[in-house]
Amino acid sequence: MFRKKYLGIITKNVVTASEDTAAGEIARIMRDNDIGVVVILREEQVVGIVSERDIARRVVANNLPIEEVKVKDFMTKEVVSVQLKDGLNKLYQKLCEVKFRHLLVLDKDKLIGITSRRDLLDGLSSIKKHG
Repeated sequence: MFRKKYLGIITKNVVTASEDTAAGEIARIMRDNDIGVVVILREEQVVGIVSERDIARRVVANNLPIEEVKVKDFMTKEVVSVQLKDGLNKLYQKLCEVKFRHLLVLDKDKLIGITSRRDLLDGLSSIKKHG
């Protein structure tokens, strides 16, 4: 189980959108929230994730109309997650195993947060520094 001091590694206010949101709107959501990833939901279930890299490589680089192409047409559908009960070691293991930079944190399959390689490194550094 994650101890209370580890919870700073998880961002709890996850920004989400529906799979019918246009790529341009996702880009504006990212800009307005100063984030690099948006979780895509269908009826409160995670169905994908979109990063800045997805928009750049799959939409912009292919000259697709950014205000017309929908997230469902280019999102990453392979979503990697851990359960909150799995603990910090499992989170670390999973981030080391996968090619993705972001990892969803679920509690009984309900989205409760997101973390990244950078969040994990920053959090562990802070924990080590402050005990």
